[in-house]
Amino acid sequence: MDNAEQICRVAGLDSGKTLIDAQLGEILVTVERLQWTLLHGEKALAPERRPTNLLMTYKRNTVRYEPMGVVAALVSWNYPFHNMLGPVISSIFAGNGVVVKVSEQTAWSSEYFASIAKGALAAHGFDTDLVQTFACWPKEAEFLTSHTGISHITFIGSQSVAHHVAKSAAKALTPVVAELGGKDPFIILDSAKKDLPRIAEVVLRGTFQAAGQNCIGIERVIASGQTYDRLVEMLEPRVKAIRLGPDADMGAMISSASFDRLESLVNAAVAQGARLLAGGKRYAHPDYPDATYFEPTMLADVTPDMGIARQECFAPVLTLMRAEASTADAMLAVANAPNFGLGASVHGSERDPAMEPIIRGLKAGMVAVNDFAVYYAVQLPFGGVRGSGYGRFAGQEGLRGLCNIKSVCEDRFGWLGVRTGIPPPMQYPVPSQKNGWRFAHGVVEVGYGEPPRKVKGLMGMLKNM
Repeated sequence: MDNAEQICRVAGLDSGKTLIDAQLGEILVTVERLQWTLLHGEKALAPERRPTNLLMTYKRNTVRYEPMGVVAALVSWNYPFHNMLGPVISSIFAGNGVVVKVSEQTAWSSEYFASIAKGALAAHGFDTDLVQTFACWPKEAEFLTSHTGISHITFIGSQSVAHHVAKSAAKALTPVVAELGGKDPFIILDSAKKDLPRIAEVVLRGTFQAAGQNCIGIERVIASGQTYDRLVEMLEPRVKAIRLGPDADMGAMISSASFDRLESLVNAAVAQGARLLAGGKRYAHPDYPDATYFEPTMLADVTPDMGIARQECFAPVLTLMRAEASTADAMLAVANAPNFGLGASVHGSERDPAMEPIIRGLKAGMVAVNDFAVYYAVQLPFGGVRGSGYGRFAGQEGLRGLCNIKSVCEDRFGWLGVRTGIPPPMQYPVPSQKNGWRFAHGVVEVGYGEPPRKVKGLMGMLKNM
């Protein structure tokens, strides 16, 4: 925390974000990962006793979480400090070495951030070679993803690149956790109408933080009736007032590579009936002519069939969609339409009859209730379903996912000579298949039958010894 400002400035220079955005997206979540790991990591990885059953009463069952060896992470450019340090923290704590392929877009800052990780290892007497980082073009990363010396891969990126990573990893049968972004819905029920001023602030922060380049950023705001109309009225002047610049409200995007696609999506939506209320195109900043800014954009009356409602924007684009009613079925019909399923939010009264059915019905890996993205601020497992990927990182599940999960079954009373033996009716050569089968059937009845059947099974065992 003492060096937070320098870290934020380095991240901002390389990725375009403001200092506030970097404090929230680089520092806060990384410190949370560190704190959670230190407070709860040992418990998460401690050997766990597991229950036994009647037939195996004499056994002691344990699950152990052991290091995998060398693991890898291929991370995105939107949060270069956090996206690198997150996998490093978890991998090292689980006892592994880690190789991080950083984005070529943020290679400059990543070299500095790697020195922080290595410095921390050196300060505590560990080999700095436990952490290795490098940058390369995507097609050259196959050397890493197909390498037989890599035991696990965490990939954060796009769907298209994920197909190549998974195919390459399959050559060595290396397990992959893939986080592929989302089209996160932000549902507002009519029962939240008194809370709209607060919710509007959350919408703005969740949409325009880091110029919208957030895996769990708000991509679609869904409301109905007068709640929808009031929200449009509240948000339009606020979006138009957002200032651009490194020391203003919103920073630059990582590059101009997506500008043609974004402008095409906006224009197509307008042609299909959406209302463009702000922005919609790239912006030439008078003070930073070489920077890659995109205007804060607001589109109302977007429908599920529009491209901008189905494709991840990953940009400062606020889309508002009207549901037919403030019911679970109506809201879910809009929210679950795209082939994504990373995060989601739902706002309304806890007593609203639609609230719980929406939480259950959302096709998402994470849901924030009356909030936005807070599941990541408390280290719950992070990941999605459908086109948003598979597997989880963060939290207990993420930490254990970087381990060899070893099941160990031992004799509880071995010192007394109580061990598994093969009964005579089942020893080779089998004296009688008929008697042997009856004996084995008796074993099953003793182990899993109701009390009368247990007695019957025991008698069958004794008769066929």
